[in-house]
Amino acid sequence: MNRRLRTLLFASILLLFGMPVLGAETIPANLTGQYGFDWLNLKKFKCTPITESTRSLFKSCKYSGPGATGSFSGKTDFTTCRVSEKSEYMIYKTKARCDEELEIMRANE
Repeated sequence: MNRRLRTLLFASILLLFGMPVLGAETIPANLTGQYGFDWLNLKKFKCTPITESTRSLFKSCKYSGPGATGSFSGKTDFTTCRVSEKSEYMIYKTKARCDEELEIMRANE
């Protein structure tokens, strides 16, 4: 199985099992200054700060807190924000946490 297909398959499974336990849809203001990456867009696999400009692109966001699933490391306390059918950011409070999740995702490709 090629890398892109494996990544998309993993993303689909993650969404399937992670979505039912995520919180209500909102676009929190406190995301600005946190770090994230567009995990559905292979060209943007890099942790970057969330700016107001980036935040304005989000159509909906869901917070994953205690007891939730869906991160690559299995840890909770992150937010997913959908931009479009082909773009969704996973957002973490620190760059170190973002880098950790991105590294695990890449290792599973």
